Amino acid sequence: MKIRDLLRMCWENLFRRKARTILSVLGVVIGCCSILLMLSIAVGLNASNQQWLEEMGDLSKIDVYAYSANGNGELKLDESTVQSLRMIEHVSAVIPKYGTSDLTYQIVAGNNGRYRVDYFPLVGIDMDVMDSAGYSLDDGSLPERADCALMGQYFEYALQDTRRPEGRNQINYYNYLYGDTDEEMPPPYLDLMNEKITLQVLDENDKVAYEKEILITGKLHENYDAGYETSEGILLPADDMMHMVKDIYKTIGKKMKGSLVTSISVMADDMQNVSSVEDAIHDLGYQTSSMAEMRESTEKEMATIELVLGGIGAVSLLVAAIGIINTMIMSVSERTKEIGIMKAIGCCVRDIRTLFLMESAAIGLLGGIIGSVLSYLISLIINLVSGLKNAGEEPLSIPQIMFTAPTRISIIPLWLFLFGLTFSVLIGLIAGFYPANKAVRISALEAMRNE
Repeated sequence: MKIRDLLRMCWENLFRRKARTILSVLGVVIGCCSILLMLSIAVGLNASNQQWLEEMGDLSKIDVYAYSANGNGELKLDESTVQSLRMIEHVSAVIPKYGTSDLTYQIVAGNNGRYRVDYFPLVGIDMDVMDSAGYSLDDGSLPERADCALMGQYFEYALQDTRRPEGRNQINYYNYLYGDTDEEMPPPYLDLMNEKITLQVLDENDKVAYEKEILITGKLHENYDAGYETSEGILLPADDMMHMVKDIYKTIGKKMKGSLVTSISVMADDMQNVSSVEDAIHDLGYQTSSMAEMRESTEKEMATIELVLGGIGAVSLLVAAIGIINTMIMSVSERTKEIGIMKAIGCCVRDIRTLFLMESAAIGLLGGIIGSVLSYLISLIINLVSGLKNAGEEPLSIPQIMFTAPTRISIIPLWLFLFGLTFSVLIGLIAGFYPANKAVRISALEAMRNE
């Protein structure tokens, strides 16, 4: 028989007993909805956890510490360490920070040095890896020549007015950003963009032993994952930092102790390679920390949740499969004489089996299509109700809540939609296998005698 004839017979036979077919399809719809919605909740939880991890820090970032991985004491971070880390496979960037811990700095600005900053992080970094390190500019541009630097987003608010009494000589921007006040944050005492500041180094008697003018060319966006210098610090190009520190030690007559490398971060080329890169760093003898362990633990938990929720939904689909088997067995019993006639006129056994399998697969397909579409609509409704109920200070639009909000409870990606459709068809085929075999085993003579 031609496939066209089989399809026509399949359609006619399904709707010969409409009520029975509709009930079988309904069972598949319920089962498909159950498994898709259960898995969609697991996908939504996974997406929320992923966002939470990303907010905590870059998932591909590894911090390297100057301590032995074997607990045998402190190691040294220097340029040779940087070069060794760059040789590791799957490392996309190595980000060393440069600075000193045994020098006392202060910054003065304004006319006659009226404004002063006593405590601030002074960091040097290779400007070529700023993006990888998480640095970005709110204003201005990167230093293009010597004696230029970037300031943190709120560095200007660290300025103290030396002509005002203690306690009222500084703007407390924390109170305006995170406090209960509704007042608008005032501008800083001094706008330092494209202005020069004076970096001073103090000796043991708090006297100025060295000073250098620096032009501020840009303002960093605050990002604590990149470093506190993005908030209230000064960021210099790495070469300028190293030359300046060497000049400071030469001027004040002190010997520089150790390396200027204060910390090193390593960026893996992919989140999946973080663990292997960490293992390679441990082989070099250094301790590390990253989000990999937390991410892997979360992924294992989510895999367990997906398995449990998927199993609960699969029970409903199993019940639907039993319904399909019952429907097809009833159909075989009612069409015994028809099967005998088909065999008598020379219809191939293969075609009879194909016909019954097509009927059961069609029930699964119809149920899968309706169930997948219905699940998607229910998922959107769940997200809409949840999003409207938990609207924050900046409420999202309805399309954002339903389709793009990271806080969605239920998420049905394309692969899950196709999975529900395919799984429903497979359930139909598997459920129809026994009735189809039963149909082909019927004797033509006995079937002809059947009334």
